[in-house]
Amino acid sequence: MNDALKHKARELGLAAVGIAPAIEEVQQAFVWARSVVCAAISYLPPESKPPSGVPCSLVARVARGADYHTVLREKLTQLAQAISTEHPRARVEVCVDTCPLPERKLAVLAGIAWRGKNGNVFVDGDGSWVALGEIVTDIQADVQPPQSIDRCGDCRRCIDACPTKAIIAPYEIDCDRCLSALTQVSGSIPVEMRAAMGNRIYGCDVCQEVCPQNESISPVTPEFARDIFPGAAPELLPLISLSAKEFKETVAASSIGWIRRTRIRRNTAIAAANLRSEAAMPALLEMLEDENPVLREVAKWAVKEIAGSPSK
Repeated sequence: MNDALKHKARELGLAAVGIAPAIEEVQQAFVWARSVVCAAISYLPPESKPPSGVPCSLVARVARGADYHTVLREKLTQLAQAISTEHPRARVEVCVDTCPLPERKLAVLAGIAWRGKNGNVFVDGDGSWVALGEIVTDIQADVQPPQSIDRCGDCRRCIDACPTKAIIAPYEIDCDRCLSALTQVSGSIPVEMRAAMGNRIYGCDVCQEVCPQNESISPVTPEFARDIFPGAAPELLPLISLSAKEFKETVAASSIGWIRRTRIRRNTAIAAANLRSEAAMPALLEMLEDENPVLREVAKWAVKEIAGSPSK
């Protein structure tokens, strides 16, 4: 299955594909599994300049354009169809961030990636700017040798650069402090973590931006070069006041839409406070009357931060 699989993967524009054994963590979800086809796709978009003259937010590269879940699922579905053609009786299940699978561990076991100290996995030629997906199958396939290599050496740039010191030790991440995780969780974000968010409203790229392994990596996948919402720096004020109708028409189907309207408005309120954006005050004052207690609290905090800024 390996040669045909790799040929098809190249046709589909995947960065890498390999086969891992169906370890215990996989078989807890799929008792019939024998092998896992692991794939990676580069999501790195071209760099773009934010609009000038208006307060803007910041979106991590993984979510600036096309939703990688959709792009990768379509490619893996085609790959699964190729497997089914070769093995008509095989059972296959496509997984793209929808199943409780240890994706990064499987990618290493499949020989397509190696681990970095920042908790991400790296693929040769594409760095850590990759999204992962799997095809679980009952085929007993030949597996690839894992990449048991350490390319980080003594480097600790990601550890030192992390805004919240979430990388508490090499390869060990405190998800309660990770800004990427915090922008996505529901509920209230701890006050002591808000300043470190800056103007981020989805994700954080710091540990990847400072990594020497990511130097000179170029955008390669056409799907992620399309200029669609949200882009790198969507305007802040419209998102603070985002109505249910606007969310449904503009944001819901985007790559950040899955965190829903309340979290997006919460994050943009924090971003406005960190930018000390006086232009955001009317929208924040209106948010003080919102029916959601999380939004009322964050608006109160943001108003106080802006009103008490040194420029006032």
